Amino acid sequence: MNSPSPSARGLPALSPPLRAFVVAAGIITAARVAGLIASPVDLHFDEAQYWAWSQTLDWGYFSKPPLIAWAIALTTALFGEAEAAIRLAAPLSHALGAVALFALGRRLYGPWAGFWAGTSWLLLPGVALSAAVISTDALMLPLWAWALLMLFRFLESPGWRTAAALGALIGLGALAKYAMLYFLLCAGLAALWVPMVRERFLSRDGAIMGGTALLVLAPNLIWNATHDFATMGHTAANANLGGALFNLGEMADFVFSQAGVIGPVFFGALGLLLWRAAGGRSALAPTDKILIAFILPPLLLITAQALLSRAHANWAAAAYPAATVWLVGSLLTGTVFGKRTLLAATAVNGTAALAFWSFTVFPGFADAMGAGGAFKRARGWEAVCAATQARIASAAAPYTAVLADHRALFFALTYYCGPQRTDSPIPPLRMWLLRQDAANHAAMTAPMRAEDGGRVLIVSLGEGYVALAHEDFESAAYLGAEVIDLGGGETRWIGFSEARGFSPAPRDDAFEARIASEPPRPLPPIGSLPP
Repeated sequence: MNSPSPSARGLPALSPPLRAFVVAAGIITAARVAGLIASPVDLHFDEAQYWAWSQTLDWGYFSKPPLIAWAIALTTALFGEAEAAIRLAAPLSHALGAVALFALGRRLYGPWAGFWAGTSWLLLPGVALSAAVISTDALMLPLWAWALLMLFRFLESPGWRTAAALGALIGLGALAKYAMLYFLLCAGLAALWVPMVRERFLSRDGAIMGGTALLVLAPNLIWNATHDFATMGHTAANANLGGALFNLGEMADFVFSQAGVIGPVFFGALGLLLWRAAGGRSALAPTDKILIAFILPPLLLITAQALLSRAHANWAAAAYPAATVWLVGSLLTGTVFGKRTLLAATAVNGTAALAFWSFTVFPGFADAMGAGGAFKRARGWEAVCAATQARIASAAAPYTAVLADHRALFFALTYYCGPQRTDSPIPPLRMWLLRQDAANHAAMTAPMRAEDGGRVLIVSLGEGYVALAHEDFESAAYLGAEVIDLGGGETRWIGFSEARGFSPAPRDDAFEARIASEPPRPLPPIGSLPP
């Protein structure tokens, strides 16, 4: 006997495009979650830092707004402290972002455009990478996608509810990453080009939208004001505009790196479509103008940043939710060639996503393919912890503290040598300060103190600061090093020293001049302190 159809049971039947999207998104997301569980790759030290933040929830942290810590706190409260649980919000958030782009593509260009927009987003190489690590992009980009969808709802059906929802999404996105504030710049460009957008934003509802966004972000702004604007200062420092200007090589590297973010076929198609639009070779509907307004500002601003200093490939990622929808809509409503381009982009990006998934689940395969170096910063940290524990266990007397000379080392040891991962947690972990002012969250919250300096194990990441760190103690001896195999021919050098009597040299102008002019010091000879 045949079971009744969904409509016969009083449930709405799924349309073929929606059914196809649910299946595709479900398979991709389930595979990514399974990949997180199966992957032996350690946490990147930034991920370990975000996990450390999640242990003390706040409205802000030294280098990032707070949403990433909140997300990790939620997933680890539900599923434990393993690496997969820490990263879980990333693939789930991108799946939710794909839902928003499905809805937006369907609204603007038709049902099958929705399927292709949502699925294409999940297969972008940059999203495949972002879905495998917990990062601020993995939370901000889906919120950007939902804000973009809500913007079009606001334009079509204005009202205080949609205005407040749009403002809340913008504010929440800024709590993930300040790059969400590009959304306001993009909206301003859209208002300049499209009168209806301008009318909406200049209305009472527009004021409600802006007020709600500010209200959501306000606690983080207050946190910054009471912490010397640490996060905003770090964000500004990242721009690094104090060096030589007009770095054409950096700009070229950034521009072509975008082919790795969205895939080479989509990269070429987007460049061609923007060129045609700029030359007036294609008529632009208001919808197209709005989407382009949410593509150009991040791309142009970060390209200029790359020219003036430097820029990482992901810094313009905010351009790609709108770009994905516009590309799909333009290619589907174009010629047969456009549809073939969409299929080619899907094939290329899908292959790249599958390869990356295979590399994370089977790092030996990445090594064999010559891609192991891409994972070197997320491998070997558990072995670093084991080497540190071995040094502690073999010491003649207990240590009062462990001192890390690098932020990466500090947070890796915080996670892998903490009570949530080992039955032999290390003594209190402290951060060595090269300069007087804190340059990272570890230096701000756990600097080395005189009361911890009775008998200290110094752990060094690389040889550069071993001798200099010794000078901050009354006595110190270099104990030797461990070379950690990271696979793919990569290694990590970890040095160990024992020191007593923390008495740091003043970090004054003379000290700055000295470390700027002195060549790197050779390693001290291996020795030991008297009992």
